[in-house]
Amino acid sequence: MERDWRIDSLKGFLILLVVIGHVIIALDNNNIINHAVMGLIYVFHMPLFILISGYFTRPVEQQDGHRLWQSVGKLMVTIVIFHLIWVLLRYCLKGDDPIDILLEFPYGILWYIMSLIYWRIMIYYTPRPLLQRPAVYIGLAFLVSLLIGLTNLGNLLSIQRTLNFFPFFLMGYYYRQGLISSKWWKNNTLHILTVVVLLPTIFLLFPKCGYILNGADHYPIIELPQKAMILMCSTAMSLLVYNFMPDVKMLHAIGKDSLFYYLYHYILLISLIEPAVEHFSLPRSQPFILLYSTLIMVLLVLMHRFKPLRWLARPGFNRKKR
Repeated sequence: MERDWRIDSLKGFLILLVVIGHVIIALDNNNIINHAVMGLIYVFHMPLFILISGYFTRPVEQQDGHRLWQSVGKLMVTIVIFHLIWVLLRYCLKGDDPIDILLEFPYGILWYIMSLIYWRIMIYYTPRPLLQRPAVYIGLAFLVSLLIGLTNLGNLLSIQRTLNFFPFFLMGYYYRQGLISSKWWKNNTLHILTVVVLLPTIFLLFPKCGYILNGADHYPIIELPQKAMILMCSTAMSLLVYNFMPDVKMLHAIGKDSLFYYLYHYILLISLIEPAVEHFSLPRSQPFILLYSTLIMVLLVLMHRFKPLRWLARPGFNRKKR
């Protein structure tokens, strides 16, 4: 199949948003502008990233159980390698207890890769009668996503986030197969109206909704309406960005190996940018947040030239053109 460079552009764009979001969090600059930026980014950037992951998941009929578990094993190796890197960095930079950090498995941003393992396994072992009913399956997934925050699972093995974002993985999976209405998917007028109504409502009525967007935090039953609005808004915003994103050539390389950029940006952030800002009392305003994010991306592009670093992000993977 010919490579879809527009999707690579989209993944590259989402990586940029991931970096900006994490820089804002790391610098702890909680002014009203950053709050709005964070809210806008977090409403859709991971849901859309996960939707794309589902989009590139092969139909179950074309999968092989042996290869599935091989890929699971390789992803687990990546998780273990980078989890150990986080342990070392936090011990060296902050003096944290290595045992405590080891038990925070998977640490930080590694939740996404752990969840990717779960989603692939879940799809493969879903009973066929349910798998063949996309509307029912997606509806059930949204119901579970709505309710999962009532538990106290938190970051435990990424289970809560897995179930929280599973509907978006399913949407991408079924859309690639033509099993979701293209008219609804591309109905930008509907999506714009949904975002225009819900996004201001969410952030005006519920200004502290970041813990719900996080996907791993507990919320009381009284806040289920807010979570429902967030799910609807995330869906509409994700589809809008998917439909409108142009093909941007300069983002191709980033999107083509988005896992590399996803894994290494956080290392640069906590080992270079955050300590430098703290030690030299550097500014934390919006222009400098963009400057630090740009610096991280430039360093990542340079790092990507080193084959050992690329291999470390995908140990054992055969690099094939899709």
